[in-house]
Amino acid sequence: MGISSFINDSRRILKLATKPSRKELWTSTKISLLAMLLVGALSFIIQVIMTVVTAAWGTTAT
Repeated sequence: MGISSFINDSRRILKLATKPSRKELWTSTKISLLAMLLVGALSFIIQVIMTVVTAAWGTTAT
């Protein structure tokens, strides 16, 4: 793959690329925010579970 092939491919892609509409942009934003919320909630739940599990380890009788 040479430089000229790369430039031609880049030009072709730029000709096909379009600016997203306001509706498409808003939909992408909502999906991204929802995914971040779900990942954050999942990590919080895992952290709470691990805190409860590891807290029990410190109370074992010797």
